[in-house]
Amino acid sequence: MSRSLRQRLILILLLLMLFAWISATLLTVMASSRVLIDQVDRQLNQYSELVYYMTQIFAQGTEEHLMEAHPGLGELIRANALPILIDSSSEEELAPALNVWQGDTLIAALEGSPRFEHPEREGFAFRKDPQGDGGWRILVRHHSENDLWLLVGIDLERARWQILQILGRAFFPLLVVLPLTVAVLYFGVSRGLQPIKQLADQIAERSPRQLDAFSLTDVPKEIVPVVESLNNLLRRLGEAMESEQRFTANAAHELKTPLAAIKTEVQLCQRQVTDPTTGDMLSRIALRVDRATHTVEQLLTLARLDPEADLPMERVDLRALIQAAVIDTVHVSERAGLDIQVPEGEPVWIEGEPESLSMLLRNALVNAFLYASGSSLVRVELDEYHRGTEMRICNDCEPITSRDFEQLRERFYRLPGSNSTGAGLGLSIVQRVAGRHKASLALGPDPQRDPRGFSLSLRFEASS
Repeated sequence: MSRSLRQRLILILLLLMLFAWISATLLTVMASSRVLIDQVDRQLNQYSELVYYMTQIFAQGTEEHLMEAHPGLGELIRANALPILIDSSSEEELAPALNVWQGDTLIAALEGSPRFEHPEREGFAFRKDPQGDGGWRILVRHHSENDLWLLVGIDLERARWQILQILGRAFFPLLVVLPLTVAVLYFGVSRGLQPIKQLADQIAERSPRQLDAFSLTDVPKEIVPVVESLNNLLRRLGEAMESEQRFTANAAHELKTPLAAIKTEVQLCQRQVTDPTTGDMLSRIALRVDRATHTVEQLLTLARLDPEADLPMERVDLRALIQAAVIDTVHVSERAGLDIQVPEGEPVWIEGEPESLSMLLRNALVNAFLYASGSSLVRVELDEYHRGTEMRICNDCEPITSRDFEQLRERFYRLPGSNSTGAGLGLSIVQRVAGRHKASLALGPDPQRDPRGFSLSLRFEASS
């Protein structure tokens, strides 16, 4: 099953948005590494200035002066003992590291700081934590007067982790905004596709005979070519249908006159001929002329049913129309030796056009008469329901297959082996008129003779 255009657009926009967010996140993370290094370097400079006073103290005297002021310090240094630990009052997670060397001897360190190797040169550098796997960014300063080395550093792993936490807090609102974004996208795409929906509704509401062009007003530029192509198709289809209708009507009119003349000539010949063989031949010719005349009349009927204008509906008595149609076609039933059972009772009112309904009833009755078994009964039944009215015309005939029942609706289709003079257009006319009255047509075996017989059922909706 194909995905709807709305779902496809929303999916594409969401994927593009996610791609943009992910790309922006990756670029932000990459840029933050450079920003992190710059920020750490500035902070290291600040730390080095904060401890600058220590360099001044060590720069004012020699090792002997320090030993006189702090005899214990001298003994520790000479004994190569641990350096002096400077208490750190900072409670920050990103605490700096501090190492101070006098020559090749580490004389002081900030409490909790790693013990780095003796620096070789001044400046910024990256160092590994001797007691771990962390990476440090350090700044080294050297006072040549007293060979004092000052090293301050920041743990880059912790710094990066803090940066990621900050970025996570920054991007967290995007997760909250995502459902709102989907809702806004759905609303926006739905509004954007509204012209397509309106066009689809217009097409769905049109009747099959309404072939006028669609208006291009308020149609988006992207849909204009589609609407123009559809209008061109409707124009060509209208021209083809008009040409077919005109040809059918003209051909039928042109055939009626010569057929009538042939029938007259045959009748004159029949009156003058005394030879039985010749009379039978002329009778067969007359029968074929009658069949051709009936076909032409049916074609004219179909041509009259093709106009695009809606039928002028009015409230009509279906029972009275049935009785009138039976009177009009009774000569056909008498010729076939059939009995007719017609419903009697109160008027049954439906919404319809009287002339076309009379045409429907005459064709349905003639069809039942022509294909009924000899000397059988043709029933016309009429029932009223709360949802509408059902009319049934049933006759007795040989069993008909389900495939034949389906093909009976087609034009010029006649049952195989049938000797009837019908043209195979009667049920097509019935179906056309029923469709214009929004009535449902059903064909099947006679319920009282199943599987024998034929039943034509029409259901008319209740009038409002």
